[in-house]
Amino acid sequence: MPKMKSHEPVGEEYLAAVSSSLITHRFPFAPDLVWNALLDAKAWTEWLPITNVTWTSPKPFGVGTTRTVEIDKQKVEEVFFAWEEGERMAFYFDKSTLPVKSAIEDYRVRRAPGGSELIWSGGASGFPLGWLVSKGLKKGIADGMPKLETLIANNPQRFRKS
Repeated sequence: MPKMKSHEPVGEEYLAAVSSSLITHRFPFAPDLVWNALLDAKAWTEWLPITNVTWTSPKPFGVGTTRTVEIDKQKVEEVFFAWEEGERMAFYFDKSTLPVKSAIEDYRVRRAPGGSELIWSGGASGFPLGWLVSKGLKKGIADGMPKLETLIANNPQRFRKS
């Protein structure tokens, strides 16, 4: 595995600067089903090209929660800087094997007519490949959201709170 390196901690201002486009997907489900799918570590590997997700902080999750994500031979340690239960989770890359200076992602779940919508924004910076990582993040999310919808549709009980 490539060597891990620390990245600059970033937040709302950085998110606004690197998020040139939003990716939105409308779901025919209540917002809580979509939110609960985002809390399910295994689900991330079923709708995105992710190999493994490990929440490294205990529940309840919130600001300061940490998570490790593996994408083939790449590894990312994330720190959540924003958390609104049932509505928003946003994190920056604390350490990773990726060739970036900083990276960030923001997931917002909102009620919408007929169900809910998931709005993603994010991006990365750093010479020379920050733009490529940003492009890969956006493509992965855009391609993955319909898969997330299918995953929830096929397993609604899995994502209902007990």
